[in-house]
Amino acid sequence: MNFDKYSYYLGMTFAFIECVVNDAKEIAFTHPLLLSEYTDLKSVTEQMVKENNIHIYWDHLPTKIIGILYKYEESILKYKKLRETSNPIDHFDNYKDLLGYGIVHTLNNYTEIKADVFQSETWILK
Repeated sequence: MNFDKYSYYLGMTFAFIECVVNDAKEIAFTHPLLLSEYTDLKSVTEQMVKENNIHIYWDHLPTKIIGILYKYEESILKYKKLRETSNPIDHFDNYKDLLGYGIVHTLNNYTEIKADVFQSETWILK
């Protein structure tokens, strides 16, 4: 089966939009995009964001562009404050709290289980 890269990116973005809309995440990132991908996907991404009554802030990093999805103005201000000293590609750990990582085990007092995300993009889009 062949998968379309842009549909994959937009599907990921919509899943994160749902998380932000329902307050499961304070902010979420779109997939890091090359300039050509950003040009192609910007308007449809912004339409999805608008239809769901949240916001997007496009952050132009040295080699990629990411959209920061957010619902509350305070959230994007926290993101911009972090950006004064780091960027999310080179210093992702600095952004984990704002992204809501670890919230389930913290809120429920569960024993934390360490796991890593496997980026399937490398094989799914061949």
